[in-house]
Amino acid sequence: MRTRAGLPFNGQKTGLTCVAVMASTLLLSACHTSSVASGKSGQHVATSTASAPTIALVLGGGGAKGFAHVGVIKALEANNIHPNLVVGTSVGSFVGSLYASGKSAAELERIARTTADSELTDFTLAYQGIIEGNKLRDFVNLQVNNQPIEAFPIRFGAVAAEKHSLAKTAFTQGEAGLAVQASSSVPNVFIAPRIPDPKTSGIVGKKYIDGGVVSIVPVDSAKALGADIVIAVDLQINKNKNTSPSGIKDANRSLWSLIEQGYNSYLNSSAKDSATQAYRQHYAAINEAEIGRADVVIRPDVATISAITTLDREKAIAAGAAATEQNLPAIRAAIAKAHVQYRLNN
Repeated sequence: MRTRAGLPFNGQKTGLTCVAVMASTLLLSACHTSSVASGKSGQHVATSTASAPTIALVLGGGGAKGFAHVGVIKALEANNIHPNLVVGTSVGSFVGSLYASGKSAAELERIARTTADSELTDFTLAYQGIIEGNKLRDFVNLQVNNQPIEAFPIRFGAVAAEKHSLAKTAFTQGEAGLAVQASSSVPNVFIAPRIPDPKTSGIVGKKYIDGGVVSIVPVDSAKALGADIVIAVDLQINKNKNTSPSGIKDANRSLWSLIEQGYNSYLNSSAKDSATQAYRQHYAAINEAEIGRADVVIRPDVATISAITTLDREKAIAAGAAATEQNLPAIRAAIAKAHVQYRLNN
């Protein structure tokens, strides 16, 4: 069993050009970024050295709607489509880490159906948050057999934000559980984990928060990690659409109600900041611009599925599978095009 040492990592870090915030029950998107790869001397910095195009599956944030990611993977696997890079934000990093570690769609579906909220949450009384996050960390490490990220059969990146600067980092090495914990640490709900930088020996490290603060669907991170094709999964809904999530009445008994409160609290605490207000006015366009850089965008019909309760797991899984089936022609066309381009360039 691995000890809880700090996470040694090659993080792809990016400087933000605007301020990002959280809102409502869904995390908001990334600011425009400029990427600079960084890593410990002698370690592999994530770049594409594959003998075929790099097909990235990018899994976005969205709370309990993230069960749809399992359906997406199920449909891709059934149609013999196998990504060789997975990048996730928040719940996308959770599902993505298990998939990239070698779990089949059937195994993911079993975990999705049988895992209770209590297996992932450890409540505490602390001013930084009400959930430690260690249960989530331990659960992921157990499910991936304590493999470090760099040992996964599929390359993987978990996107998180440094708490104070909001600098975006894609964790591509080290302890998987800690990377997912960081990517999923909703401000005001989860206590932000501290992750040492291997380049600064003896330093306690920085704190990281939910990746949705900087990139709800981390298309740009996937491209920075060498993706030739990006298949993105967007769990956001049309906010103008009249929806009534079926599980909302039970939200007061759910982990996800706490997450919603945390989002709203985080948003309100930043409301007086003029830069934050300006970003809030433009976040939708910025987010759509990043998603628009994907080759294919899968948008499961999760409008009537609550992001704050886990009661609709089956419905979310089915929605993910159905949306993927609808996009199969576009996915196959993008892959075929990439193979042609790869042969021309090599």
